[in-house]
Amino acid sequence: MKMSKSKPDTCIFIHDSEEEIKRKINKSFCMEKEIEYNPLLDWVKKLIFPIEGRLKISRPVKFGGDTSYNDYKKLEKDFGEGNIHPIDLKNSVAESLIEILKPAREHFSKGNAKKMLDELEELIATE
Repeated sequence: MKMSKSKPDTCIFIHDSEEEIKRKINKSFCMEKEIEYNPLLDWVKKLIFPIEGRLKISRPVKFGGDTSYNDYKKLEKDFGEGNIHPIDLKNSVAESLIEILKPAREHFSKGNAKKMLDELEELIATE
């Protein structure tokens, strides 16, 4: 399963705002304890771990407190056993993607890149 670029509200673009990233991730499919058909775990494995080398799970103390994973298999195992709630995974993935995409968002927020992006969005909106 994957997010589809043909449905803009179901994929993350490199120029999406922090709020858009959080909203889209929070709407994404992520069944509790499901590891095989979980696009968020796939993103962690193929994008976040190769770039960041870890995933920090931030959560209230009453739900286990903050923890950090440097090993994808351990993260997958803990999620599969229910030790990580889907909401905590979603929030953590969103925060990681926000940080990873920060340079792109800054690039598209000014100058010629912003103008080109604005023109492209206007074209898409009129189709």
